[in-house]
Amino acid sequence: MTEFPAGLTADVARAYELGEPLRPPVYAARGELGRIWRLDTDRGSWAVKESLVPVEEGDVRADHAYQLAAADAGIRLPRPRLTSAGAVLFGVCRVYEWVDLVDGEVVTAAELGAVTARLHRLGHPAGGPVIPWFSEPIGRDRWEALAEAGTGAGAEVGTGAGTGAGTGAGAGTGEAWGLALARLLPELVALDALVVPPDPGSLATCHRDVNVENVRRARDGGVVVLDWENCGAAQPAYELASILTDLSLQDAVVAYRAYRAEGGRGVIAERADFSMAIAVQGHLLEFYARRALSPLESAESLESAENRSRARTRLGTMLDQPLTLARIDALRSACSGG
Repeated sequence: MTEFPAGLTADVARAYELGEPLRPPVYAARGELGRIWRLDTDRGSWAVKESLVPVEEGDVRADHAYQLAAADAGIRLPRPRLTSAGAVLFGVCRVYEWVDLVDGEVVTAAELGAVTARLHRLGHPAGGPVIPWFSEPIGRDRWEALAEAGTGAGAEVGTGAGTGAGTGAGAGTGEAWGLALARLLPELVALDALVVPPDPGSLATCHRDVNVENVRRARDGGVVVLDWENCGAAQPAYELASILTDLSLQDAVVAYRAYRAEGGRGVIAERADFSMAIAVQGHLLEFYARRALSPLESAESLESAENRSRARTRLGTMLDQPLTLARIDALRSACSGG
C-alpha cells in the first residue's frame, strides 16, 4: 500500500489540530504493528502512525503516559500528540511530531547502553503483569508442530544478515526454514527450560523494543528513541539482557558498561536474566513462520507480498544467527567484569 486511506488526511489534521495539509501524506516506513506516514502542514511536519492491528484507547493511554514521563526526564523522542478531545487515537491513527534522522548512521553501543539506563532509571510503574510474548516460552509441542509444518511446506527463507554472533543454522543458504528449525529444535527446547517468570516486585514499564533500529541519531544532534507502542511491564534486567543479544559480543560489553556507568538498574548475572530474550525469540520465530505458511498471505496483493517477504527475510536472519545457550554464556562471561 502506497497511499494513505482516501479522505482521512483532512480528518486527522483537523482532529489533532495539525494545520492545513500541504500535500497528501507520504509513506515513510512500516513495522509489524503499523505504517508510518509523513504529513506536512502549514504548521509543521508530523508522523501519522496507522495501526495494522486492533488498538484500544485504554491501552494506548498507558504508553502515552510513559512517553511523556520519558520526555519530561530529558529523553528525546517524537513527542506524542492528543486530539482536541484529549484522545490518543483517532480511528486507527495516532500522531507524533516529526523528527528528521541521519540516514545510514547507527548509534554506538555506548549510546544504546546509556539511553537504556536512563529509561530504566525512570522507574515508571508497571500497569499490570508481563504479557506471555515477553515472559513465556513456546514449549516443545509448539516447536515440533511448527518445524513439521514448515518442513512439509518446504518454504524457503531469504538470505539473512544478523547483527549477533551466534551459531548459524544454515537458513540463509536457501535451505527450507522448516529443516533449519528442526535442526535447531534441541537448542530451542533447552533454552525454553531456562525461562523464569519475572519477579513481580522488580517490574517497571519498559520500552521493550530498544535496538539500533529504534534508537537513532537525530539530524540536529543527539539520539532519539522511536517506536514506543510496544512498551509495557518488564523486568529491567531481562530487558537489558535482551538488548545485549542483538549486539556483537564486543559491542554488548561496551553497551553493558555504559549502562552501568549511567546508573542502570539491571545486572546481568544468571542465565535466567535472558528469559525475556528467549521468550521473544520463540514468539517471533513462531509469528514469522505462521505468517510465511498462512493461506491468508497467498493473495497476490502488494500487502500480502510484503508480509511474505518480511516473514521470510526475518526467518532467514533469525535462523542464521539464533540465540543459543553458548551465546548466553558468552555474554554473561564477557559482561561479568562490567
